[in-house]
Amino acid sequence: MSRIHSRVLLLALALAGVPASSAAQTVTGTVVDRWTSAAIPGAVVALLDTAGGRHDATVSDAQGRYTVRASAPGAFQVRAERVGYSTALSPVLALGAGEQATQPLSIVPSVVTLDEVVARGARRRCTVRPANGVQAAIVWEEARKALDAAEVAARRQTYQFRLRRFRRVLSDSRLPMQDTSSAVATGFSDQAFRSPPQDRLVAHGYVESVGDTLAFHAPDAPTLLSDAFLDHHCFSFREGRRENAGLVGLDFAPLRSRRLPEIRGTLWLDGKTGNLRFVDYTYVNLPYDRTGAPLGGRIEFAQVAGGGWIVNRWTMRMPGTVIRHRGLNPVVIGMVETGGEVVDVRTAAGEPVSIQP
Repeated sequence: MSRIHSRVLLLALALAGVPASSAAQTVTGTVVDRWTSAAIPGAVVALLDTAGGRHDATVSDAQGRYTVRASAPGAFQVRAERVGYSTALSPVLALGAGEQATQPLSIVPSVVTLDEVVARGARRRCTVRPANGVQAAIVWEEARKALDAAEVAARRQTYQFRLRRFRRVLSDSRLPMQDTSSAVATGFSDQAFRSPPQDRLVAHGYVESVGDTLAFHAPDAPTLLSDAFLDHHCFSFREGRRENAGLVGLDFAPLRSRRLPEIRGTLWLDGKTGNLRFVDYTYVNLPYDRTGAPLGGRIEFAQVAGGGWIVNRWTMRMPGTVIRHRGLNPVVIGMVETGGEVVDVRTAAGEPVSIQP
């Protein structure tokens, strides 16, 4: 009988940018609100070549400051993006060897809120790589900014997290709790979840056999942003109702041609601010039947002081170790739910960092 486990690393995303240690071609500046001149923290600032390729990226700090570097001289532009704001692009900058340049950037608050987009939208339609102007594309653009901020900042600094983790064993019918355990741990990390490489997910799906183990993979920010995910899933917008009232959803589902174990779900954003709140996902195309609640999970996002993003809570529901057979189809008769939450965040130097609800 196969053992089943999650490939989730229970350590949270680090989301603040620090400059790299190279003394190459450098561009520094400050990101501000064009109308109020207030500093904008948490903006993703990228250094692009003239073909649009990204050479470096960071997240602006609490004072709106940023530093990006080019590995070689050339012509570049600096782009700033943030949830709830339009994109700003600098003029072309010619950087000579070892040259340092200063480029201020101002961004304009978005005028259209996402809940208005959904209210005026047409019939929901699942579209691969939705084009500009389509309701799903507008929602995706805001989700992409938050995911990009998480992914970029995670590469720039490691935080110290205090985590509360749990494991629950659930029964088969109404899924009452049978057994539970929890623990608090402290550690350094730059990622909350690590998905395997994209080519592996394309080849094997989100559930695969590794020796005598079934590995369930959760989608991290790089996975959701990847070309492979966009090419193998279609997207449609959804209006939040009941417990999700005030939120705007972006549904994703695997293409019908995908027969491997996959995920479908919804990225939920605040309808007024565009902030990414959480991602719900469910495993589909599994080789067995299930009872009770669906297999899947939730990844919740929060902002830290300075405007960055972290994964602050997560859950994953997987089959239990006991599976009985009914005819030719195995049936899950027990489940295991694992997860955790960040209870304290500090810089590498031990300074406390506040989390905004």
